[in-house]
Amino acid sequence: MINLKEKIEIYLGRKPDFENEVITQNDMIGGVSNPYIKEWNVEGVDKPTDAQLDALSSQATTLENNAIAVA
Repeated sequence: MINLKEKIEIYLGRKPDFENEVITQNDMIGGVSNPYIKEWNVEGVDKPTDAQLDALSSQATTLENNAIAVA
C-alpha cells in the first residue's frame, strides 16, 4: 500500500519533520482510510495537490519495497 508520508518524502526529496513541518492525519470515513496533509509548514515549497502526490505512487511503492527489503 502506498504511504502518504513516502509520497511526501519523494515530493520534497528528503524526509521532513513530520511533527512540525508536515502534519498528516488519517480520518476513517465509512470504514475507509482517508489520509491527508493536515498542516504544511515547509518554507519555500508549495503544498502538493492530491494529483501531484498520486503521480508519485510508483516511486513511493519502490521506496516502501526497499525499506521492507532492508528490514
